[in-house]
Amino acid sequence: MLTLPLRSVLSLSHATQFAEQTTNASPRILLADDDMSFCQLMSILLGHAGYHLIVVNNGHDLVRTAQEERPDLLLIDLVMPNLDGYEALRQLRNDSRTAHLPIMILSARSDASDLVCGFETGADDYITKPVTNEELLARIRGQLRRANRRPVHSPLTGLPGNALLIEEIRYRIQRKLSFALLHLDLTNFKAFNDTYGFARGDQAIHLLANLLRERTTNESGSFVGHIGGDDFALLCMPERAIPLAHAIIAQFTQVAPNLYDEAHRLQGCIEAQDREGVLRRFALMGLVIGGAIQTPGRFQTPESISHCVAVMKQFAKQHPTSAFVVSLADHQPPLTGP
Repeated sequence: MLTLPLRSVLSLSHATQFAEQTTNASPRILLADDDMSFCQLMSILLGHAGYHLIVVNNGHDLVRTAQEERPDLLLIDLVMPNLDGYEALRQLRNDSRTAHLPIMILSARSDASDLVCGFETGADDYITKPVTNEELLARIRGQLRRANRRPVHSPLTGLPGNALLIEEIRYRIQRKLSFALLHLDLTNFKAFNDTYGFARGDQAIHLLANLLRERTTNESGSFVGHIGGDDFALLCMPERAIPLAHAIIAQFTQVAPNLYDEAHRLQGCIEAQDREGVLRRFALMGLVIGGAIQTPGRFQTPESISHCVAVMKQFAKQHPTSAFVVSLADHQPPLTGP
């Protein structure tokens, strides 16, 4: 397999200049290629350019890692074990969690038919190996710039996306406002999506989005955001966090079974493969909520309160059914329910 020219990778003046212009939050790039030598060269190049590189070596891990990590950009080879690049690309474009991610094919295949197939399957760019570091970095920067100019609202739900959510959290922290941040996540969504397909999966996401809209219509100081996929966020007044968490979970668990076929509703479960490919039973979808209360001075940045909320959501996921866990204050045990 062809790789980047070694002389180009080791000549890093251009990459170093760009690294000096990057922010502290390094863009994350997911590279999928089964050529380990090529991956090592890419790690040197992109690392010096200020990027954080995640490497996988087959198509199956590419899809799984993209769904879990939500990188800023993907670089994928076409010839990989388990799942080739074309099929991985199709799956990524058909999944609401990854459909919006910029994807660049980086392949030794240079036939016109390969380029056409790559673009028609959903690639944003197609680069043939070998390529100089200057050209590769320029194309990466171009894709990231275009991604940053894309609509800031979710194309699936119309709700504000992650960028607007972070901006809103920062605004409230800087003005020393008290508020609650809740992160909401569907449980067993992957099993549902795998069983019924992406269209039904999108119905589940729409259901939760509409429920959040309805529940917050008359809530003072509320803000609903769609982080991506089946992940949502809600900002509200501190005293409304627990009542809203109760009400949202109760309403979702009441209506979610209607998304399933009658046989699965009666069984109370579906059979699907887990992430290791093992067939097992999954309960019907539920909802977990992690939250934290912000008082002036407790959290200094959107990242710090989001980290606390993520930890609370992990605790909530340990419950066998729908649950919420909310951090009320430092050095106090979190409140759990329902």
